[in-house]
Amino acid sequence: MNFVQAGILAASLLLLGCQASETESNNATEQREQRIPSVSETRAALYDTTFPELLEKHGVVTAGVGVIKGGELVWTGYYGEQSPGVPASADTQFDVASITKTVAAETILRLAEQGRIDLDESMALHWLEDDIAADPRASSIIPRMALNHSIGFPNWRFLDENNDSRFNPGLPLRFLFEPGTSYTYSGEGFEYVARFAENKLETDFERLVIETVFEPIGMTGVSFSRREANFPNIARAVDEDGVFHGHYCRPGGMCRSEGEWSAADDMRVTVPDHAKFLIAVMNGDGYGTEMVNDRNRVQVEKWSVPESILVLCEHVPAEQCPKQQGYGLGWEVADYGDYKLVSHGGSDWSEVAIAYFYTDTNDGILIFLNAPNAHAMNMMPEAIELVHPGSPIPPHYQQW
Repeated sequence: MNFVQAGILAASLLLLGCQASETESNNATEQREQRIPSVSETRAALYDTTFPELLEKHGVVTAGVGVIKGGELVWTGYYGEQSPGVPASADTQFDVASITKTVAAETILRLAEQGRIDLDESMALHWLEDDIAADPRASSIIPRMALNHSIGFPNWRFLDENNDSRFNPGLPLRFLFEPGTSYTYSGEGFEYVARFAENKLETDFERLVIETVFEPIGMTGVSFSRREANFPNIARAVDEDGVFHGHYCRPGGMCRSEGEWSAADDMRVTVPDHAKFLIAVMNGDGYGTEMVNDRNRVQVEKWSVPESILVLCEHVPAEQCPKQQGYGLGWEVADYGDYKLVSHGGSDWSEVAIAYFYTDTNDGILIFLNAPNAHAMNMMPEAIELVHPGSPIPPHYQQW
């Protein structure tokens, strides 16, 4: 082989290498673009045919669905009835249960960005409940621990020592472990950080939510607390027997009072408004890149509670298994290295909800189901798979 032939061979190999690299790059781009499918007329027609079938199959009363592509809401669908004789619509407000925590968390993050609170300051100087006042661990808890579920409290104080569903109203707030050392999902932690914020800033927490999140984002179809004037907009929740116990009420007669809020539960919101919120979170509206990175960083892993793992690696292809997963600041995070899946769900006696997005494409979905919990839980994996074929999330619900 002479120098000319060698040069031609080298050039050919270089060209082939470039073509292979370009092909790999194009494949990666196509994979990102197709992670959540665009909603063509054909696909929209499929949704409009299939969702009513799923509602009938599973006994679900109401469903609201949204698809976000590239940071824009591109499609919504509403199925079933908001109340007897009233079809679901863009104005229907769904109870999203624990997704409420993400709004509380975003309020805290925006307040921290404004310098009004610090994620790493002791909350004891501004809020200290009597139940834990004598415990030296109380001085060590900080807002960050509440948001990443490492504060050490049970989910709710009225749950027994195993943190399960047995109700005991006489139980005090207490620590299950040393704060900051482990993970336990805690609604009490969110209530605590909300009380801290409102006491330090001398402003009702709902007012902080409205001023810091709802108004800047332009959310008008939402209620953080029980407001009777809002009742005509809310999807009507029923139990297994089809009985409606009243808005903000549970079977057994427990009802929220007018104006009562929870930082961990029971927000009512429309699909378009929650999509606005999700897009604002994608964009990091209200704070800078440093806070976005902190929010999306897995700070507490969840391996200690296997039944709560978001992506069950044994049930998904290897490429869908994240390198790390757990809680960031207010959000569940599955870290794939080059991108992250940021998510939060909600589940209560009469609803199941999910909202998530990918950080590299700003694609996301939200699905709100109003029905007795078991009915909605059975439908959710099918609903996710319909809107997002190949999603890693359905096994999480199938396990439940």
